[in-house]
Amino acid sequence: MTQENKDTETEQPAENIAKEIKPSPEINFSETDAVATDLQTIANTPPTEDMEVHQHTHPAHGKKNWRSYFWEFLMLFLAVFCGFLAEYQLEHKIEKDRENVYMKNMLDDLKYDTVSYKNYAVNANLALVSIDSLIFLLKRPERKIYTNRIYFLARTFTMRNDLLFANERTYDQMRSSGHLRLIHRQEVADSVSYYYNSLKQITNQNNKITERISDYFLSMNKLFDAEVLLKITKDRKMPEGESAKLLTEDPLVINELLTRAQYLYAIFSFTATLGLNRCSSAQNLIALIKKEYHLE
Repeated sequence: MTQENKDTETEQPAENIAKEIKPSPEINFSETDAVATDLQTIANTPPTEDMEVHQHTHPAHGKKNWRSYFWEFLMLFLAVFCGFLAEYQLEHKIEKDRENVYMKNMLDDLKYDTVSYKNYAVNANLALVSIDSLIFLLKRPERKIYTNRIYFLARTFTMRNDLLFANERTYDQMRSSGHLRLIHRQEVADSVSYYYNSLKQITNQNNKITERISDYFLSMNKLFDAEVLLKITKDRKMPEGESAKLLTEDPLVINELLTRAQYLYAIFSFTATLGLNRCSSAQNLIALIKKEYHLE
């Protein structure tokens, strides 16, 4: 093989390589931007007419019939009604709890009343004995030898608890706040109303007692020495030593004092009886409240 042929064979692969390796075309960035813009336009394009038809044919977006409106109304009504029932039940429980608290407090008041009535009856009986003895001694011809005791009796029977009181705290609270309506048990409501209305008679008796005692003190001024009466008030015992003297032996003055003392005797006696009657009513009401409200 000649040298020329060898050179030709050696150059051939170089030409083939030159043909295979072609320069890459230059990238056109403006065309790339255009493609991106087209993609964005497609993404923002509204649904096609076929898609819109498909959405409109969905039952949820169709026209509502009367059954749909009925069920919506029924569900709304049930929600409101259940809320009303829950609120009513809550308020009913609150009122029931409040009623029980009031009844417990009233029970305490009634227990206090029974003690008060009994104590008043004891004090009233002691006052009645003192008034009886005072009238007896002052009417005796030899009263001068009993003047120390007469002074003591005349002063001390007015130093006891002359007035009768009942505890109306809970009842007044319920009445002023309009909560008497909370007593749902009719028998209890009637008994409470009867008992506390009957206490007005006790108030009237207390007013009479206050008036009668004031009249009695006016008569004492005419018959007894104020210094001796003060000593008895302080010491709470009968004077000792020389007998105290009456300011006058006038039978009219003495009779005036005794007349007013016997008025007090009558009113103390009546009030003590009234208190015991109210004590019986209070005990019956206590038993009723304990029974109806299961209290002890």
